[in-house]
Amino acid sequence: GESRARVDGRARRRSRRRRERGEGGVSLYLLRARARVRGAMGMDAHGEATRDRTMVHALRRLGTLETVARAHDAAPGASVDARATIRVLCLGADRHEGTNPRATARAFVGVREAAWRAGVETVSVLCVGPNVKVDDGVDLNVAYDVRDRMSSSSLSSLSSDVPSGAALRVEYRTGLYHDEAPPTLEEAPDVAFAFNAGVWGYDPSDWAPTIERVVIDERTPLVVTSYTLLEAESDEDAMRSSLSEFDDKVKWVWQAEMNPSQSTEVRDLGFDRSDYIDSEKDSSELKENSAWQCVAVRG
Repeated sequence: GESRARVDGRARRRSRRRRERGEGGVSLYLLRARARVRGAMGMDAHGEATRDRTMVHALRRLGTLETVARAHDAAPGASVDARATIRVLCLGADRHEGTNPRATARAFVGVREAAWRAGVETVSVLCVGPNVKVDDGVDLNVAYDVRDRMSSSSLSSLSSDVPSGAALRVEYRTGLYHDEAPPTLEEAPDVAFAFNAGVWGYDPSDWAPTIERVVIDERTPLVVTSYTLLEAESDEDAMRSSLSEFDDKVKWVWQAEMNPSQSTEVRDLGFDRSDYIDSEKDSSELKENSAWQCVAVRG
């Protein structure tokens, strides 16, 4: 179990954040909403790159790629020539994950390279959320395969016969993940990501069923990022509350902390942030994936 000092420390931080949100919580939620809309309208490459880097860093920290490759090799009847498939779930996905298969392949370029090096043939991505958008000609609920290989000399080139990156399979779905038909055990995701989710700012009924399904039912590690460390701590409080009845079954692989793969770009809000929050209480600059955490089942 956790030490008493750690539990007491978390309780003190929770109390402090509750006081702060009591004065500015709703306003911060509105701030997030306006920033999210502006970000969707003026998306830049930094949002895509930091998500890719964050996923690679998380996969390495969790050892997911190696675990998937080993499980495939140990499976009865596994071909020595075949490679494994890793299944990645993107919750609350938006334009940053791409609006067509080739765009998504570019957004996952680092993940695909890391996967191939670990012995994984295909990165299978499910993008799901209310804000999922696709280009004309791209259908929802249909799996698309991008089999082009990345050149060993340049990840942006597709001309080399020697692959250095895994193939991509992607599907886009609009809606809430917990409303979807549950996958079979073989189709359950190996890892899930929720970028800049703002879990604490939503009604518990919005995120709690998805978190429970992913972490408890599907036994999938969930990585959640936030715009600031303070917000990440608030997200952690919200998720601990959502999973409170499963306290003996879950663990934080890492608690809320700064993300080394955060964006270097400060979010351009286009309005005075001090109108929404007390800058003396949270003076942190808003950056994509500034902080992160990971929760999973024990064992």
